[in-house]
Amino acid sequence: MHIHPTLGRTRLAAALATAAWATLGAATAQAQVIEDVELRREGADAVVTVRFNVPVQYRRSVAASSNDLVQIIYDVVPSRDKPRYLDGERRTLGGDGIPRITITEEGGNTDSDRRLVVRLVPPAPFKVRAGGDRRSLELVLPGLGDRLLPSAAKRPAAAPAPAVPVVEGAASLDAQVEARGAELLAQARAALAQGQAGLAIETLNEALNLPPHRHTRTAQALIAQARLADGDTAGARRELELFLRLYPDGPDAEQARVTLAGLPAGDAGPAASHGADGPAPAARPANTQLIGAVSQYWYGGNSRTRTQLKDTPLEGQLPVVISDETLDAVDQKQLLTSVDLNWRMKTDERDVRFVFRDSFAANFMPGEADENKLSSLYLDWRETGPGLSARVGRQSGLGGGVLGRFDGALLGWNFVPQWKLNLVAGQPTEKLLDTRRHFYGLSLDAESVLPGLGGSAYAIEQRIDGEVDRRAVGADLRFFQPGVSVFSQFEMDTTLQGINIASVQGTWTSEGNTVVNVLYDRRATPMLMLGNALFFPDPTATVLPRRLTDLLRDGRTLDTLRQQVRDTTAYATQGLLGVTTPLSDRWQVGADLRLTSVGAIAPVPGLLPKGIPATGHIWTASVQAIGTHLYSERDTHVLNVTAGKGPDYSGWLASYNHLSVLAERWQVEPALRVYQQDGPSGITTTRWSPGLRLTWRGGPRWLLEAEVNAELSDSRSANQDEKASRLYYALGYRLDF
Repeated sequence: MHIHPTLGRTRLAAALATAAWATLGAATAQAQVIEDVELRREGADAVVTVRFNVPVQYRRSVAASSNDLVQIIYDVVPSRDKPRYLDGERRTLGGDGIPRITITEEGGNTDSDRRLVVRLVPPAPFKVRAGGDRRSLELVLPGLGDRLLPSAAKRPAAAPAPAVPVVEGAASLDAQVEARGAELLAQARAALAQGQAGLAIETLNEALNLPPHRHTRTAQALIAQARLADGDTAGARRELELFLRLYPDGPDAEQARVTLAGLPAGDAGPAASHGADGPAPAARPANTQLIGAVSQYWYGGNSRTRTQLKDTPLEGQLPVVISDETLDAVDQKQLLTSVDLNWRMKTDERDVRFVFRDSFAANFMPGEADENKLSSLYLDWRETGPGLSARVGRQSGLGGGVLGRFDGALLGWNFVPQWKLNLVAGQPTEKLLDTRRHFYGLSLDAESVLPGLGGSAYAIEQRIDGEVDRRAVGADLRFFQPGVSVFSQFEMDTTLQGINIASVQGTWTSEGNTVVNVLYDRRATPMLMLGNALFFPDPTATVLPRRLTDLLRDGRTLDTLRQQVRDTTAYATQGLLGVTTPLSDRWQVGADLRLTSVGAIAPVPGLLPKGIPATGHIWTASVQAIGTHLYSERDTHVLNVTAGKGPDYSGWLASYNHLSVLAERWQVEPALRVYQQDGPSGITTTRWSPGLRLTWRGGPRWLLEAEVNAELSDSRSANQDEKASRLYYALGYRLDF
């Protein structure tokens, strides 16, 4: 179910697991959560990588037996930003031998519990796994890697030449590179022996993109044979000419000349001679693509609230109603229009993209302003091999200590295959009153320094009204192997002298598809920044400050403001242990245990005379039963029961979500949630939330959707009864191109 986030459905875990941020965090505007979707080759497989603009953790997948529908359940890992996510956003890719894949991002039972609904046309076998970093999930299509090979006419020419010729048998400076080179060479020979010339070419290109190693010369000679086997005579000529420029002497060089002389003349130019430079390899034509979508959805809602105030007379008589009031209201009338454009041009040398994503909410409620949300507008340019890259415009911070979206530039230099240096500068898109903020930073990324191990280190400074707002250093480590992924992050502010983030998360997936998740996250709430002082002005001031300079004019010093920020910052801790395991080909079960707590803020004279108490430990425990194809090839069922307990309240949530595809074009998603909470002052709240979503796919590139959700709540105490009913609905369409 993906009713618009501004409709405000109350959920158990939102009340329990995120209550800690209620007094310190401020909601941001609605935001898209998917940053990009990419399709790449990994050996014999094709891999779809979904990249997010927030840290995520893979939890489980629920797949239909028809191999054309899967729900990928994931968590949004704690971060500084608490956006109201824009449910229902989609990405589409595929074609040319790869199934057409549509990915829809939707909400779950809580703000942090999300899901991707992935559809494949035509059906194809797949596997789901965690991505190679904290911001990605992956869908693996076994055996479809060769479908990503370009045609013979557009196949790349030779791989980038090594900077220094390496003679077969010479000692390697890097054992890992040597081992990888030998492995790729063996795979290429095996592919040629099986008649898979295209696979051999891709494998040899990967070997030739490694730093020089003792198998480089053999790989360069073998790729010419592979291109001949694939019928690419012109490509074979280019590979042989490059081989002779690099290795003009030796028996294999003489054999290369014999082979080259026997090839028909072509556009590649004359054969190379001893030490002579041949013509430059012909570049393949640019491959351009424009994909995107336009959608419009109408969101409406209304509510009715009936409140009875009661008085309890003496001598044990029954309560008497002294007031009975009913209030009807229209809660929402909004038309949301979204545009998503992605233009891409790819050549042998570079990959260029232009991305534009924008949504406009036209509000028809009295007193509510229209809102435009430009989430992405950037040009991305990168060289396909080691070299330079640049992304300029409105974009999301994807690491290096950058927080949220910003307008600016990210420049990178991949000076060797495993190492990349990045420079970033810009200004946050989210406004902080009337302040002026900008930042700049430097980071160094290392990939596969050891098998499966990578990491990065960064330093970043943000300034506010001419002063240091945030000066932080940080590092993250990531380990990724088939079935195992571990990510950690640590950041410290050197000016405010405090730890911002200390986090580690891990996911393990067995061969039998059992998934185990762990998470520990401790962070400053809100993140340590000098600008936080604006949230705690002098309560005696007649005019509230709008800029940092206003606080300084009041006689406070920078040291005083920094101490104030330290005194008014709490630390939030979250932990998770979860497991999901299959019972049969139709059923799997899951369970998880979560802990959330936020520390106290001690009294601060003149600002917080009473301080803010700690939330205490808030525990939630959940169990899930997940069924698939119980009566058809495309039905999925998720039953969830969650119990939670805090220092002054307890509650439980039971939910059922169902998805069925009927008659190919119709998709039906009924849902039901029942929630009960016993809160302070003897208040008991019960809430029923049924819902239904219908999707009609009129064609491969357009659909119509309708959704309706109801909420019936009853809150009772000794002195008051309140009954409320709310009805929310959405209707819209989406066009993909």
